[in-house]
Amino acid sequence: MKKLALFLITAIACMACTKQAEKQQTTPIEEVVMAEETDEVATEPLEEALPVAEQMPEFPGGMGELMKYLGENIQYPTKAQDNHWEGVAVCQFIVEKDGSINEAKILQSSGYQLLDVEALRVVLNMPKWTAGMQNGDSVRVQFALPISFKLQ
Repeated sequence: MKKLALFLITAIACMACTKQAEKQQTTPIEEVVMAEETDEVATEPLEEALPVAEQMPEFPGGMGELMKYLGENIQYPTKAQDNHWEGVAVCQFIVEKDGSINEAKILQSSGYQLLDVEALRVVLNMPKWTAGMQNGDSVRVQFALPISFKLQ
């Protein structure tokens, strides 16, 4: 089997993508389920997510652990390997006040739906993050994460 190398862009690039995301408007791919279904019904409207917070959300253990998580959990689709498909999928999501991931979508496609769906799958299965903070309170923060698919 071909070896997979995932080259991920640093935290600085993530922040740059978040700022770039504010300028772009895209449509999520097809009808991918974006969050788990629950029996609970929201009784209050959600607050608007901030594009930047005083303290940005953080993956448990920091960016190094995020890169490790992605490298260990992304499964390069066989069809994409066979066809030598490569690209970068930029996933946008909200880190909620409790650190959970919500409203994940593809902000910029890799050019291949299989790669985009895999990027979303891994993002939606991430463990809870440390929530962003603003004025001492936990806040919802919008985050963009580029995920690179490259074969070696």
